[in-house]
Amino acid sequence: MTTTHRHKDGHEIPVEIKIQYVTPAREAPRFIYLARDITERRLQDLAAHRSQRIEALGTLAGGVAHDLNNALTPILMGVEALREQFPDAPSAIVDLLEASARRGAALVRQLLAFAKGTEGAKEPIQSGLLLAELAGLLKSTFPKNIQVELIGRDDLPPLWGDATQVNQVLLNLCVNARDAMPGGGKLTLEARTEEVTGPVPDALPASRPGPYLVLDVRDTGTGIPAEILSKIFDPFFSTKPLDKGTGLGLATVVAILKGHEGFLQVLTEPGRGTTFRVHFPLARPGFQEWQAQAPGAALSGEGRTLLVVDDEAGVLAMAAIVLRRLGFEVVTAVDGVDGLMRAEDHRKVLHGVITDLHMPALDGLEFVRALRRILPAIPIIVSSGRMEDEAQETFRSLGVGGFLDKPFSEGQIRAVLQAQGLLGRGHLKV
Repeated sequence: MTTTHRHKDGHEIPVEIKIQYVTPAREAPRFIYLARDITERRLQDLAAHRSQRIEALGTLAGGVAHDLNNALTPILMGVEALREQFPDAPSAIVDLLEASARRGAALVRQLLAFAKGTEGAKEPIQSGLLLAELAGLLKSTFPKNIQVELIGRDDLPPLWGDATQVNQVLLNLCVNARDAMPGGGKLTLEARTEEVTGPVPDALPASRPGPYLVLDVRDTGTGIPAEILSKIFDPFFSTKPLDKGTGLGLATVVAILKGHEGFLQVLTEPGRGTTFRVHFPLARPGFQEWQAQAPGAALSGEGRTLLVVDDEAGVLAMAAIVLRRLGFEVVTAVDGVDGLMRAEDHRKVLHGVITDLHMPALDGLEFVRALRRILPAIPIIVSSGRMEDEAQETFRSLGVGGFLDKPFSEGQIRAVLQAQGLLGRGHLKV
């Protein structure tokens, strides 16, 4: 049987009790009482149970995220078109539309990050946008007695990583900061760049030389006692009650940083607060230069025809509007079967294809396989709200060179089209 015993310091610990009746030879019968501390087993059981719940939630979240991403994509594309087409329209209304759509997109990403732990290939991540979305999420979900402040330049360079995992690192640290301020306080997110030239004291994992984006997650909470500071990154170690935490949050942070060739430091003072200083490698310089030039360049798809395949009417309609504004001729299809028929009919004039991943009748992967038999060399871009590494590698093996994460904006479409060589110098249609 199991029960609880009270430790000498006052806290309760779960124990497993075994009582055995024995009758030794030439001795009086007796009972043997054994009590075993099962705290670690309970922690492991809770972690396994939580993992099962999260897996079930992830299945549900995937379907919900797919629908939400399809609903948000036309809004994000539309607000940029509205700004250019109606420059005299009240900017506050358009800004509110965009902010709300981006907020919804951030919530979907965080739902997937926590529920499923979806991993994607590393890519350049716009640091300023990531931090702004995170700060907005914290302000709307954390208790009102916790003030959230964001400090950093607007022109921060992109970091190199998996956006889901980077978000998970920052959210884990922010949740810990929140829990360290039960009576309220201030949570500060501060970002800057730094060139690391030598070993960094107390770095975990070990630091490497190079350019980094440094992100401080700073709270004004209780601080971390010196006697447990060396244990906080151990799996299953937690100062929270068994039903409040698994002790895996900070261990996960270190694992993700190791995979990104990053590191962190902990600066703490009991009673005054704690700073987790996270270092993520910066993206390759070549991307930064290309990204800086792309939005302002006078690029056009004039003289080129694209096939767009998506079963969501709103996404299909808005994508066609945006692409026509960029100068393209656009052919649309409502699913993979329709897409193959359109590709066959227009095979002599098509220059590129944009297709959704999840579609009825014929999904994106089967569509691309069949399309390659018709147009073996045509540039293909695949859009999805959620794509696993394995699926992306399969698409790459079929010659797919571009990917769009839903919900996407007009600027993101331009960037991917330019990378595929489908945009050239010309004039945009207003």
